[in-house]
Amino acid sequence: MADEFPYVLLVEGQWDPKLKNKITIYFQSKNKSGGGNCVVELDTEGRKGTVRFKDEEARQRVLQKQTHELKIGQQTVKMTVSLPPSEVSNVKESTSLVNNPPAAPILHTEASDITKRKADSCSALQNSTLDHKKPKLLGESKSEVNEEVEGTEEEEDGTRRQAVIENIQNSNQEFLQMLVENILKETPAKSKDINIEVIQESNCAVVTFSCNKDTENFILSASCYSLIKKKQMRVRILETTLKVKAEALPVDITSDYLGLYFDKFGDIEDNMVISEKEHSAIITFKDPAVFHTVIKSQHVMKKQPFRVLPYYESLQTALYGKNRPSLTLPEALTENVDPTIWRHLNKNKKSLDLINKAMSTSFCKLDFGSQAVKITPLPSLLQQGGQTRKLIQSWREDTSSLFSESMSRFKSFELLVQKDAWSEIEPEIQEAVAAVPVTLVPNIVQGAMAVVGLKEDVNRIESDLKEIVERITQKIQREKGSETDNIDMPPSIYQLIVCHGLKQQILNKFPEMEINYHENNKKLALYGLRNEVLETKNAILQDVVSLIRRPVEVHQSVLDFLRNSDLEKMTKSLFFTKGIDASLEADGDRVLLIGKTESDIKNGQLQLKTELGHLSFDVEDAGVLTRLDWQDLVSNIKNKESGVTIQTTVKQVLISGLAQVIHGVEKQLRDFVIENSNIEKTLKAHKTVIKFIKQHRTKDWFEDVKGKVNVQFKDDIIVIDGPRLHVSQYVPLFEKLLTSTHHCVFKVAKPGAKKFFKEKESMWAPLAKNDMDCLVELVDEDNHLAPVKPKIKSVYEFKTPDGVEITVNKADMCSFKVDAIVCGSNEALLLDGGLAKALSNADDKLQDACDEVVKAKKLTISDAIVLDAGGRLLCKHVIFALAPHFNTSNYQDSVSLLGKTVRKSLNLAEQENCQSVAIPAIGSGAFGFPPNLCAETIVKSIKKFCDIIGGNFVTKQIHLVDNNDTTVQAFQAAVQKIYGVSASSNPQQGQSQASSSQSQASSSQSQVHRPLATPQGSSPSVQTKEGLTITLKTCNIEDTTMDVVVNTLSSDLNLGVGAVSNALLKAAGPQLQVLVNQQATAPVNIGTVIVTAGANLKNKLVFHAVAPHYNQGTANEQKVLENIIDECLNQAEQRQQKSIIFSAIGTGNLGFPKDVVIGSMLDLALKFSSKRSTRNVQVVAFALHPKDAQTIQVFTDEFNKKFAIQTASANNPTQQTIPGPFSKVTTVSGVHETTVGGIKFQVLSGDITAEKTAVIVNSSNKDFTLKAGVSKAILDKAGPNVEAECQQLGSQPNKGYIMTQAGNLQCKKIIHIAAQSNAVHIEKIVKRALEKCAKERFTSISFPAIGTGQGGLSPGQAADAMMDAVVNMVRQSPQSSLKLIRIVVFQAPMLIDFYKSMQSREYTIKQQDSTLYAKIKTYVSNVKSYLTGSWEKEVKQHGGKDFVIEGIKIVPASFSICGPTPAAVDRTKTFLEDMITPDHVFQKITDTAILSFSDKDQQQIQDMQSTLDVSIKLEYKAKKGSDDSSGEATLIVEGLSRDVLIASHEIQDMLKKAKEDEILKKDIGHTSELVDWQYEQAGQYKSFDPHVNFELEKALSGGDTDIKISIQGQDYKVKMPEGPAVSTTGGNQMNIRRIDKLKATESIPQHWSPMNNTDLFKRFILQTTDPEYNDVLTRFRATCPNNNVLKIERIQNPGMWKNYQNNKSVMEVKNGHQNNEKRLFHGTSEQTINHINKSGFNRSYAGKNAAAFGNGTYFALNASYSANNTYSVPNAQGQKHMYLCRVLTGDYTRGSSGMIVPPAKNTTTADLYDTVVDNPAAPSIFVVFRDDNAYPEYLITFT
Repeated sequence: MADEFPYVLLVEGQWDPKLKNKITIYFQSKNKSGGGNCVVELDTEGRKGTVRFKDEEARQRVLQKQTHELKIGQQTVKMTVSLPPSEVSNVKESTSLVNNPPAAPILHTEASDITKRKADSCSALQNSTLDHKKPKLLGESKSEVNEEVEGTEEEEDGTRRQAVIENIQNSNQEFLQMLVENILKETPAKSKDINIEVIQESNCAVVTFSCNKDTENFILSASCYSLIKKKQMRVRILETTLKVKAEALPVDITSDYLGLYFDKFGDIEDNMVISEKEHSAIITFKDPAVFHTVIKSQHVMKKQPFRVLPYYESLQTALYGKNRPSLTLPEALTENVDPTIWRHLNKNKKSLDLINKAMSTSFCKLDFGSQAVKITPLPSLLQQGGQTRKLIQSWREDTSSLFSESMSRFKSFELLVQKDAWSEIEPEIQEAVAAVPVTLVPNIVQGAMAVVGLKEDVNRIESDLKEIVERITQKIQREKGSETDNIDMPPSIYQLIVCHGLKQQILNKFPEMEINYHENNKKLALYGLRNEVLETKNAILQDVVSLIRRPVEVHQSVLDFLRNSDLEKMTKSLFFTKGIDASLEADGDRVLLIGKTESDIKNGQLQLKTELGHLSFDVEDAGVLTRLDWQDLVSNIKNKESGVTIQTTVKQVLISGLAQVIHGVEKQLRDFVIENSNIEKTLKAHKTVIKFIKQHRTKDWFEDVKGKVNVQFKDDIIVIDGPRLHVSQYVPLFEKLLTSTHHCVFKVAKPGAKKFFKEKESMWAPLAKNDMDCLVELVDEDNHLAPVKPKIKSVYEFKTPDGVEITVNKADMCSFKVDAIVCGSNEALLLDGGLAKALSNADDKLQDACDEVVKAKKLTISDAIVLDAGGRLLCKHVIFALAPHFNTSNYQDSVSLLGKTVRKSLNLAEQENCQSVAIPAIGSGAFGFPPNLCAETIVKSIKKFCDIIGGNFVTKQIHLVDNNDTTVQAFQAAVQKIYGVSASSNPQQGQSQASSSQSQASSSQSQVHRPLATPQGSSPSVQTKEGLTITLKTCNIEDTTMDVVVNTLSSDLNLGVGAVSNALLKAAGPQLQVLVNQQATAPVNIGTVIVTAGANLKNKLVFHAVAPHYNQGTANEQKVLENIIDECLNQAEQRQQKSIIFSAIGTGNLGFPKDVVIGSMLDLALKFSSKRSTRNVQVVAFALHPKDAQTIQVFTDEFNKKFAIQTASANNPTQQTIPGPFSKVTTVSGVHETTVGGIKFQVLSGDITAEKTAVIVNSSNKDFTLKAGVSKAILDKAGPNVEAECQQLGSQPNKGYIMTQAGNLQCKKIIHIAAQSNAVHIEKIVKRALEKCAKERFTSISFPAIGTGQGGLSPGQAADAMMDAVVNMVRQSPQSSLKLIRIVVFQAPMLIDFYKSMQSREYTIKQQDSTLYAKIKTYVSNVKSYLTGSWEKEVKQHGGKDFVIEGIKIVPASFSICGPTPAAVDRTKTFLEDMITPDHVFQKITDTAILSFSDKDQQQIQDMQSTLDVSIKLEYKAKKGSDDSSGEATLIVEGLSRDVLIASHEIQDMLKKAKEDEILKKDIGHTSELVDWQYEQAGQYKSFDPHVNFELEKALSGGDTDIKISIQGQDYKVKMPEGPAVSTTGGNQMNIRRIDKLKATESIPQHWSPMNNTDLFKRFILQTTDPEYNDVLTRFRATCPNNNVLKIERIQNPGMWKNYQNNKSVMEVKNGHQNNEKRLFHGTSEQTINHINKSGFNRSYAGKNAAAFGNGTYFALNASYSANNTYSVPNAQGQKHMYLCRVLTGDYTRGSSGMIVPPAKNTTTADLYDTVVDNPAAPSIFVVFRDDNAYPEYLITFT
């Protein structure tokens, strides 16, 4: 390394060794250090190091640099560099050569001597740097040095002429002047003119020479001068500086201002320092020339001159020259001291030294000669270097503060001493302070003694001294007199209060007090000074009053035990002996527990529960308790055991007392009862088995049990009762009989079987009994599996305003099916009696769970806990409510605690999401509450809880249940009283009666899944107990607004295949197919679910499911389908979607049975509802296509069956309802109107700020300050006052809306709502606005389209949400003040979405045949139904292959067979089968006309199967090689012979009629192909329906003069052959015409005038009397009433006309409708008329006048538009021209500039729109892109 980096420098400084890299970078930087390529080595201590350079030039640049500093963050590391010692000799030699060149002559001897002294002065060369800027002098040649010296002499830089003498030791100016002159005498100085500036505070002086050479000579010579060495002075050259100090600056000058001032001289550094106190600043310049310019300049700032001086960092001062300001000491100051502290300091030298020491840092001396202490500054203050001036300026303030701080260490306080106590107190005080450095200052006259000293010393003895004074003073007072007083107090209270700490506290405070307790008279005696006695008595009584008293919370029987005991003895034995600070006290009928703290009360209560207790057991046979030996047993126990009481009721024995005693007593009593009680046992079996044992096996049991037990046979049970011993003996006998009997259910599934066996029952039942010894019963299929439990009928029902159903029931709580049962209990949760025991018997794990709870936490009265239920319990949870015992002396507390525990129980039910809860009469019975009070308390608590929760209560059913009639009546009376219901009325009576006939299964089901209240005919919906709504919707799935829609597609992912998939694709656009393809990056499998966005759908997401084909259940396809449904539900939940809608997945081309699909869907939805952990999805819906009647019926029936819902038309089977709460929607003048619940509801397009309703609704943000969209329009129109009111109300708490004044609007109030982009929120907030309006008694309200602007909702979603809110509000408040609700849509295109939403809610009724409807509803649930449309369609669907359509599902004849052996049972089955076989037949009917049966015919076949109890099956056998309907169709009728015969005759009649109908159908079709009869409506001709067309042609052919027909539901009479058609009601007339389709294409209008064959076109002027003229004139003047019509001409151009008519026919076929033509106006100029008449319109002129909607030919709906001079250009005479044209507008959409053809109707087809318009909702301008799609029929000339 030494070879590569030979040039070494030593570096010294204080650095961290970790900074080596930064130091290396510094010396390698030429800009920073002047260095270059180098390496750095540092020692470990961070003080020294070496830098090795690669070249000499870099090393010399580093030596040349004056200072070396490295800045790291806020820290600056200073470094010095020097040559290594080994190179010092070379430096000497070089220096010698520089000063004494060998070849040069010595011109001056004096110079030679000086040079010689320089060479000898080694130390001067090593320790002095001649020039920090040019260290190269040490190695340069003489010529270079001379040039440099000469150059510097010519410089203006004064720095080279200045040296610093350090450590001048107070030397004065004269001394230093002489010293410098003496040194210069020995040098060849050029000039003796020197200036010395003494810097007193820095102990140095700056010497300024007249030339640089003098400075060099002085530095070299001074180092060898003896006096310099003697005084240890140091001489160095003054460094160069670029800093200046500006003084006397103007006040409040800023750094920015100062920087701008000096920037005009040159660049300055960013390290400017300003001193506000000195009004000075230090500025650093970058350029030395600028520095010298600034120094020499005169400076004025803000008209105030100031001076600028050079500033040196090493001196920490500026140089002033001869004008340096002198430093003087500040004036002395005086501080006043507290007299007592001053005396202490003068007496205590140690304390005074502390003061002097603390003040020594302030350069001062103290004079304590008086209380006004004088503080004088010391001269050393003037010698503090650069800080001297600052120290002088702040000396007085700092010194005063330091003195105050020093004096604060001392403290003085006074002791007040009475005169008669002074002599005794003073010596004791002096003794107490003898060892403490404090001073006593007595003042006998004022009766005070001051104690002074250091704070810590005074504080240490202060309390002791005060105690001495107080003790001696009290002793003297006590000697003057004492007195006695008594307090009445029971021993336990004395023990509790006085003995447990208070007595000792009193004696500690008053040692002389005497406290004695006299137990004989229960008095506490006090003796002492009056004030001590009074204070002591007050303290004792205060403690007695502050004792906590709580009623003992134990079982009533334990309470009775305590009341009859000696409470003082019980207190001692139960508490004091156990170290518990508590006692017992009698209080009337109560026993109070007394303690000092809540902890004592708690410990006492726990001790009572531990040491005392009660046990009870039920008595099955109450007669045992009346026996004499029972009474003797009880008496003996009472005499023997004093720590126990025994109480008996009719069915219970209760033992209470000491816990260690009651268990033995309870066992003794229980054993007696068990041994002497009668019991009852119940055995269950099928009722046929029970009946068989009773009738057929009597001999096996009757004689054995006779006279010993009683045996009863009841339906499906055997009840055995009697003495326990005998019952236990004979129960096994009957169990053996049950197990040895054989039973089965046998079905005969043949048509007519059930009817046959019912008719023949008197024959086969006796035969089975006699021949096979079997009991056979014909049973219903639905009821044979298990006996039906009777429905629990409510005694009373009431529904609260919040929607909570409260019912009163007389029932067994254990068999009540609810989510939660509430049970009263004690703190120990011992389930040993009443309902608690019954629950424990039904769930044997319940007691164990209770025990775990008791171990885990301490329970108190009014607590409630919830446990999971199991075993035979029907509920999910059991809530144990710790009810209080009734206290007659303080029943308010008991009532309060009972109410509290009821509310806690309801809160637990709420937390567990329980929708139903059953509550018994908690607190009655063993807890002692009277039934009426108990019932009222419970109902009040329910009402209070519901009021607190409001409408957000999860629990919607509360059942009050008890088996006791009195309690049930009390519950009913309480509900009526608390809720203000008349006792004679029952709010839910009708509902109760209507539901009483339902089965128990249905009842229980409805309790779990609550049907939602919907209008008759609306889609069925239910809500699960978890709050999930499941609903069926009859709708087009592509129009739904649910968050998620589920689609099915095949594995090729082609959305164009399948009805549902294709419908969604058309509505969403081709982007949906792109999204699917992007998601499926690999081949997909069956069961895959692909998730995409909704594209143009109103749904947020689409779940595309790849579903399987149904294979008759042979594979796992149903499982795959269920997995798909489950996956979709879970995906929606995970993605936090609110709603999801499925199509009838798999029921179309995939072939799944409809009932199987809906069953799986509903089961999975219920499973999803109960299993999910979150609650994001709120609605699961299933979409049914409106035209798919069969699927709708199957799904609806299965839905109703699943949830036990009565169908909407159950009471009126002749009506078929279409869902919706709205009346028929009508449209008048653009306003869509309907009624809902008596309220007029309107939707229209317009400006909401112009509304005149009572209330206008504004859609705003949460702060109600939104100034955009509709909110901006409303606030701008309303004015600033309304805006200010919004800001004020918006800053206050609100419910999401506020109401303000109307301002400048025409309404009365404005309701501002905080809308969000959430349909659910919009529904809620709109409902709130309606409720607010109704509450304020307003009659009308107007809404904007909320959420469609910045909210981002689609118009359909917003419309549905708002209309749902209207419907819900009307249902809940049908009698509100509202009469009119309007929705004002600003953007007209949105109006169609709101209109569709209204139409979807229409409610209509369609009459049908009652018998037919009832039968459809009964039978459409079969796998294959006859109601699938034409059977010909089935043939086509099966592709000409054979197929079978089964008849309806047979309801079999079900038999319950019971016999002694399996063989006997099997023989009975054979016997029954053989019995029906002879009477069961088949009949086949084959005819091709079967396939043409209408829906009505097929329904008739359905009816026959039901009424005749037969089965009719369709078999089709196709002809080989044919796929048409020419195969063979056969109906197979199966059933009883007589029924089959009747059915066959009816089918033959139907075949005859079907053939006749088929002939008529062909005639109608043939007629339609040849002739088209049309009627005129609104200026256009429309075709009659095919049947009327046939009737008209038939009448014409038959020569009839008139015929009656129906047009759009109205009857007309048509005059043949040319009409008109005249309405039979009202006389309206319509023109008719007959079109011969064979000739129609050749015809021209009949009213045209004759033309020559050579005329291509011709103009005919119409006469003013011509109806044709008046018709055109009327159309023109409709919008141009003031224009003058000169003439009207008909344009006849046969070629153009035929071409136009041909285009019209093509368009009608293409569009599928005839509404394609309009009569429109077109303005033109006179020059173009002939061209138009001859060749028609030319769109190539598009853009000549206007082309805002496309480059086509423009036509106007109104003549006024075309009459504009721009379009109808006036000629020279001012005449204008306009055509009335026939235009084929067809299907149109909105146009745009630049269009050359209409856009496509959708992205998946090439079919284009026919025209474009300005506004699709209300077009007034039409643009045609085909010239031959418009015909110029009339030319109007006008002015």
